[in-house]
Amino acid sequence: MKMTLPCIACFMRQAVETVQRATDDPHVRLEVIKEVCRLVDTVTEETTPPDFAEQLYATVYRMTGNPDPFVEVKREANALVMAIEPRLREAVEQSRDPLLVAVKLSIVGNSMDLGVVHEYGDVKGLAHRVLSTGLAMDDYGTFVERLRSARHVAVVGDNNGEIVFDRLLLEQMKRMNNCRYTYIVRGGPVINDVTREDALAVGIDRLADIVDTGVAAPGLVLSTCSDAARRVFYEADMVVSKGQGNYESLSDASREMFFLLLVKCDVVAKDLGAPVGGAVVLRRDAGG
Repeated sequence: MKMTLPCIACFMRQAVETVQRATDDPHVRLEVIKEVCRLVDTVTEETTPPDFAEQLYATVYRMTGNPDPFVEVKREANALVMAIEPRLREAVEQSRDPLLVAVKLSIVGNSMDLGVVHEYGDVKGLAHRVLSTGLAMDDYGTFVERLRSARHVAVVGDNNGEIVFDRLLLEQMKRMNNCRYTYIVRGGPVINDVTREDALAVGIDRLADIVDTGVAAPGLVLSTCSDAARRVFYEADMVVSKGQGNYESLSDASREMFFLLLVKCDVVAKDLGAPVGGAVVLRRDAGG
């Protein structure tokens, strides 16, 4: 998925919000925004949102001297979801289709994306809405078919908070097929995305191997990621991509995969053909 004009406007908003979080120095804030404006001049028709985001956030972190402005927010996000996890687990285990409920809840978790929203909204209210309605795009049946026969499943993680929902999903996937699982995380701090440290903190390693991308991009960018992440991506029998950032970087990738996400902006809505706010389980063939 390529950059559009609304993407540039969104990134400028993100730059302003992040620099305000990263430093109190008004001079540094202004210089950072001026540098981000210069980055916009490098955008081409082939630039993807995660490509640009990697440069933007690296610039903010470097110029402010703050390597992870979202560190406390990430911990709070995981704590928030872990506090309601017993009720989430009860909803999963008491349902007629525990895997489907876990899939839907993992999509609810994708709402916890500080690259799109200013703060976390009513997660419990959103969970109720998604669980009580259908999917906006529904390839769940094929998802189950692929899962039953897989020998190795790769899940590409997205945000903190969301990863606690992903843990519930991994548990249900393993109940259906106790094969090998790998969870792919970011190679360094970027926005509130999941890193190896975050995944370990919530116990993802008890359910899956953890591989990082080697780069601090808010998506799995195959051209720049680590050899280990690229190898898992192509060698796994089934790939599950969580969230918008991963959709933006992988929507044209040359392999079958399943996208699980909440549609959070008009650009992605138009690309998918699904409404903003819709919960999506989408299978894509190689090359889209």
